[in-house]
Amino acid sequence: MKTTTPHPKPQAPLVAAPFNSETLLRDSGLRVTRAAQTVLELLEHASQPLTHEDVAAAYTTAAGEAPDRVTVYRVLDRLVEAGLCDRRVGADRVNRFSRHVEAASGNIFECDHCHKVLALPSDPELPKVMGRLGRALRKQGIDTRHTALTLHGTCGECAR
Repeated sequence: MKTTTPHPKPQAPLVAAPFNSETLLRDSGLRVTRAAQTVLELLEHASQPLTHEDVAAAYTTAAGEAPDRVTVYRVLDRLVEAGLCDRRVGADRVNRFSRHVEAASGNIFECDHCHKVLALPSDPELPKVMGRLGRALRKQGIDTRHTALTLHGTCGECAR
């Protein structure tokens, strides 16, 4: 009697779901408004973090009309609070916004020139180092709630 082993069916490659600002906003508990959708879509497709002024200018180009600047500030604040985008203050003290970077390690690299943010790969030694730093700070009376590492430098594109 001949036995045959079933051949596993080839699995379809994983394809990222298309970006849907309405679903993201709704799932995050935010109101779905034209301004919120436009700002979220601008951040999703931006190649680097945007300042408030960058967002307002891109909004004008995308929508064909200038947005209310206060509305843009409020939308950006809500997107940050909901975890849909990140706000970083550069060395120039300017807020820049980008879609949230999910780093398995919780650590990121930020280019000092274009302000692009990239997730750092996990390193098994890093939690040990961060733990030692936390213990050293506690000895000085400092209680840390959260630790994350941000490396600054020049990305490959800006270095060319």
